Amino acid sequence: MYFPLNEKQQSWADSVLDSLTMEEKVLQLIHPYDHRYSESEWIELIEKYPLGSVFATRRDLADMKKINSVIQKHSKVPVLISADMENGTNFIKDTGLEFPAQMGLAASGIKNAAYQMGRITARMSRAAGVHWTFSPVIDLNLNPENPVTNIRSLGDDPDKTIPMFEDIIRGLQEDDLMAAACKHFPGDGVDDRDQHMLVSANLLPFDQWMELYGRVWKAAIKAGTRSVMCGHIALPDYQGMGDDIDHALPATLSKKLMTDLLRNELGFQGVIVSDAYPMIGFTCMFPEHELAWRNIEAGSDSVLFSEPERDFKFMMDALKAGKLSEERVETAARRIIEMKASLNLFEDAFGPDPEKEEYDKARSLISEISEKSVTILRPCGLKQLPLNKEKDKKILTVSLIRNDNAIRFVDLEEVDHELRQRGFIVDHMTNPSDKQLRDATKIYDKIFINLTVCNHASLQLRLSGRPASAFWHSFFMEAPEKIIYTSFGSPYVLYDHPYFENCTCVYGTYPVCQRSAVRYWCGEIEADGVLPVRPHKPQVKRWDI
Repeated sequence: MYFPLNEKQQSWADSVLDSLTMEEKVLQLIHPYDHRYSESEWIELIEKYPLGSVFATRRDLADMKKINSVIQKHSKVPVLISADMENGTNFIKDTGLEFPAQMGLAASGIKNAAYQMGRITARMSRAAGVHWTFSPVIDLNLNPENPVTNIRSLGDDPDKTIPMFEDIIRGLQEDDLMAAACKHFPGDGVDDRDQHMLVSANLLPFDQWMELYGRVWKAAIKAGTRSVMCGHIALPDYQGMGDDIDHALPATLSKKLMTDLLRNELGFQGVIVSDAYPMIGFTCMFPEHELAWRNIEAGSDSVLFSEPERDFKFMMDALKAGKLSEERVETAARRIIEMKASLNLFEDAFGPDPEKEEYDKARSLISEISEKSVTILRPCGLKQLPLNKEKDKKILTVSLIRNDNAIRFVDLEEVDHELRQRGFIVDHMTNPSDKQLRDATKIYDKIFINLTVCNHASLQLRLSGRPASAFWHSFFMEAPEKIIYTSFGSPYVLYDHPYFENCTCVYGTYPVCQRSAVRYWCGEIEADGVLPVRPHKPQVKRWDI
C-alpha cells in the first residue's frame, strides 16, 4: 500500500488491480493530452485503450464536464483527469479563476492566502471532473536567468517558500478533492537553459543540493503531496558525471534520481509523473520507441503526453523483450490505482458545483492578492505617480513583448480599458520603433512602458529584436518625468534596463494584474509587495583560460 487508504478504498483498489490484465496495467501508465480527440474519437479510444490518466485541454466549463463525463462513462476504471493549475483554474475558459503567478502570491504576504488558493482551485476543478494538478511549483529561483521558473516560483529562500507550498498542498488535497504534484524534481531554477530545448541541469554540489532542494523536497513529502513531477533535469554531481553535464540523463530517464534519490533516500512513495514527453530534454536522449518504457523502468508511474496507440505498443514490446519488468509495471499501476482510490473516484469523479457566493469570495481574494503583491523595484524619483486627471489627460501605453514565438500573447488590453474608464485619453503601441517613442515624448503627458517578459513567454527572459530596439537613442532622456516603467512579469528587468528611472512589478499579464497596476498608477492602492527574490546584479566571473 502506497497511500493511506481506508478499508473501503483499499478493497476497491485491490479488486481493480486483481481484475486488470498486464496489458490493462500498462495502459494505466499512459497519460495523453485530450486536445487530439473529438467526443466520438474519445469513445472509440477509451474503449480500446482504457487509459489511466488524461490531461485536460482548455475548454468552457460545459464542454469540460461533457468530455470528462464521456471519458469516465466509457472507461473500465475511473480515469484521472489532470491539468496545470499553478495559479488557479484558468484551464476553464469561461468560469475559470486566475490568481497572480506564485511569486505574486508570495509577494503579497497575505496570511492564509496560499491555503485558500489551493482550496478554491480544488473545489472548482473537482466540479469540472478534474482531480490532479501539476502544482505547486516548489523550485527555488536561485538563478535570475533561469527561463522556466521566474514568477512561477515562490521565491529563492526555502525558509519562506516551504510554509507557502505546504499551505497550497493542504488546500489542494483537503477532503480528498485533488492530488497535488509538486514540481520539478530534482529542482529547477539553477541552470540558465531550458529543458524544453535540451536537458537542463541542477548544477549544485550534492551537499549544497541537500541543504536547499533536498530540504524543499523533504518538506513537500512530509506535507503529504500525493505526487511529484520529475523534470527533464539532471543532477550531475549526484549522478557521478563530474564536468560531463552534457551526457547526464534527465531525472525522467534516470533510475539513480527517481528511484535511488527520490524514492529510497528521500522516502517518497506516491505517484511520479514525467514532465511533458515532447520536450527536447526528454526526446533527445533515446529513439522514440524507447522513451516511454525507459521512463517507467527508471521509476516513473505515468508518462505525460504519451500517445496511446504508439506508446502502448512500444511498452508492450519492451515488456515482452524483458527490457521493461513486470514488477515495475505492477508497482506503477498500483500507485496509480491507489491514488484514484484515495480521491474516491470510484464513488464520483465529479464534485458539487460551487455556489455563486464561493466565486464572489474567490474573486475578492484574487483581487486582494494581486493588489497586495504590487512591488516597487525602483521608486519614482521624479514623482511621475500618481496620475493627475487634470495634468495627465493624454496617455500612451506601450507593450514590449517578444511576440514572434510567444506561447500566450497578451497585449494588456485591460490596462487601456481601465484607464479609459477613469477618464483618460489613451493611445496604445505594441513594439514601437525608437523614432515613434521619441516623437511620443512631445505629444503625451505620460508614457507607460509595459514589459511582458517572463518565463514561457518566448523561452527566454530578455527582449531582443524590435522590442529591444525601442530603447535605441534613449527616448526616455528627452522627458524622463513622463515615463513610467512596469514589469508584467519578471522582477529582474532592471538587470537589462538599469537606466529605468523607476520600475514596478505586478507578476503577470493576467487581467487582475493589469487592473492592480492601473489602481497603483492612479493612487488608489499602495505598492506594499515584498520582493520574494534577491535582485539580479552584474557579477565579475572568473574565467578559466
